[in-house]
Amino acid sequence: MTTSITGLMGIQMLDSRGRPTVCARMTLSDGSVHKATVPSGASTGRHEAHELRDAQGAYSEKFFQGSSVYQAINNINTQIAPLLIARQPRFQEADDAMTELDATTRHENLGANATLAVSIVTAIAQAHAGQQSLARLFQPTGSLTMPMPMVNILSGGAHARGALDIQDVLIIANGAESVTQALSWVVAIRESAAKLGASRGFVTNLVADEGGLGIAFSSSDEACAFVVECIEAVGLTPGRDVSLALDIAATQFFDQGNYISRSTGKVYSSRQWHDQLIQLLSNQPIISIEDPFAEDDWQSWSYFLANLPRPIQVVGDDLFTTNSGRLNKGITEKSANSILIKPNQNGLLSNTLEVLKEAKESHFTTVVSARSGESEDSWLSDLALGWGAGQIKVGSTHGSERTAKWNRLLEIDATEETNFSKPF
Repeated sequence: MTTSITGLMGIQMLDSRGRPTVCARMTLSDGSVHKATVPSGASTGRHEAHELRDAQGAYSEKFFQGSSVYQAINNINTQIAPLLIARQPRFQEADDAMTELDATTRHENLGANATLAVSIVTAIAQAHAGQQSLARLFQPTGSLTMPMPMVNILSGGAHARGALDIQDVLIIANGAESVTQALSWVVAIRESAAKLGASRGFVTNLVADEGGLGIAFSSSDEACAFVVECIEAVGLTPGRDVSLALDIAATQFFDQGNYISRSTGKVYSSRQWHDQLIQLLSNQPIISIEDPFAEDDWQSWSYFLANLPRPIQVVGDDLFTTNSGRLNKGITEKSANSILIKPNQNGLLSNTLEVLKEAKESHFTTVVSARSGESEDSWLSDLALGWGAGQIKVGSTHGSERTAKWNRLLEIDATEETNFSKPF
């Protein structure tokens, strides 16, 4: 018997930061109910798909200070649902229907938070109808590639009230042989950081949006050195077992052509900022650096990639915003060698997957990523597995919205045939 969609509605829910977000709830003819809640970011690039919020007008909710999403929900209920009711749950067909309904490049009319919620819930329902997991919807047979975790230890920038100039110091267990081993190492290092920080009188009770510690350091080099100590404290070797990754989020402190330190107020030209980063890479066991320059400072990205002191993963997030056109420009100009994949930057699953495929074809590494405002949904882990992404970044190991994703990977590692990605 063919399974069809019998109901679709949008619901306003709260993300992990207590801000409203969109949930899509789909009912199928077999009586099953499926839900998908979309994330939202605090550090957002201006080229991302349009997140529709009720800043003013009839839908605005004063208690949410203009951040409610009732208009996006109404678009699901009154415009999208009538197109999909009675159809079979197929996410590509749903994406095509929404694209026809809203032909704007950034989903300005329907809202990317509305379109993505529907796109994801339809894929989840499609997987259910086919009696398979969401990961297996995209890769029905063969061993699933388990992505290597990239995990927050220290947070700053927009995620932790500027505790650091840069946004995050993360770790990658590049010497681990499985995701289970990698996460066991990461948990130990995260707890080591809390204990070591407390023993030195640092304030360690500030946990940032993504679960990292919001400890203030006078410099990025000092913050990196602290994390290296934490790695050594649990008996692991920095650079061999566990290495550092940085999320600079440089757009957040770029102004009128210069990079301005939040902590010191010092002003750097693009070339001076480049020299600062090269020095940091020379001092610390860093194997990945994300958004080292601002989202439209293209020339600096290319110069940086061409002058690295050793092979480093240079990840474009704000630079690419999971957008095919921007990725192609970056490929042509040799701006980066890796891309962060965030479905809500794009607005549709099908288009997000196409961007990931284009990146792989150009030999870019791919990092599927969560956002600072998340839900307890675990569909991101299934996408990373089904799409064969080499890495996954969902925050730290604290907070149920983070551990839900890690736990989904652990579940699949225990119950499915997998091989662990080793991109470094």
